Amino acid sequence: MLNAKKILDLILIVVFSTFCSVNTSNMPTDARHPYGVFIGAEKEKLQTLKNYDTLIVDAECLTAENIDTMFKNGNNEIYSYLNIGSIESFRSYYEEFLPLTMGEYENWDDEKWIDISSEQWQTHIREAADELLDKGVSGIFVDNTDVYYVFHEQKMYNALIDIFNIFSKKEVEVIVNGGDVFISEAINNCSVPSCIKAVNQENVFTSIDFDEQSFGENNRQDREYFIDYLDICKQKGLDVFLIEYGAKDKLKEKIMCYCDENDFVCYFADSIALD
Repeated sequence: MLNAKKILDLILIVVFSTFCSVNTSNMPTDARHPYGVFIGAEKEKLQTLKNYDTLIVDAECLTAENIDTMFKNGNNEIYSYLNIGSIESFRSYYEEFLPLTMGEYENWDDEKWIDISSEQWQTHIREAADELLDKGVSGIFVDNTDVYYVFHEQKMYNALIDIFNIFSKKEVEVIVNGGDVFISEAINNCSVPSCIKAVNQENVFTSIDFDEQSFGENNRQDREYFIDYLDICKQKGLDVFLIEYGAKDKLKEKIMCYCDENDFVCYFADSIALD
């Protein structure tokens, strides 16, 4: 039971916390984190991450034992990155699928767009998803559905629906990174695949200057477009995650208020490598 002195101490702590900033350096190391995206992180670092509600990693180079360790570290949901719209030169299957590539990926020299309507590619995606799920991940973090924006053809939209239907049949939960054009059309067509639990949007409030290798603040037009888009996603029952790069304190506070008001979750990244 609390005595009078303990009650007074608690009151003073609350009052102090209300009017003074909190020194985060004294925060407990086992504090929970709502969201973390570490797609570019090395295995050794991933094994040290603790207490994330939702954690995004690239499990291609991880083992089932690695994933199990991450769960034991107090991480609640672990999603693996899966690139379904392009291929990267460091992937083991890069040379095999080069004949299916459709063009260069702007700002990413080691990456090329791929023809997702190819039966060969869709078989690869099915098998890759199986391998990731066999390692024990909670779901898939799907990247580069923006291939439909770059190559705006009906066959590309249909191919994306086919790929997501593969995930739906496996009853796997999916977070879609980007892909606003595809998601918007699927919503308008009342055909959002059942596997899609959430969307993740990068750079709603921040921007990346690839030439100068610097971060900045997004322009008003793009910011308002994404805010309207994410509001529609929320109305349709999708969870919303954000990744913002290099946000300064004032902008970070603005983003946090926006997320709090809308029940969204944001990860603030210092590097586009997400390591």
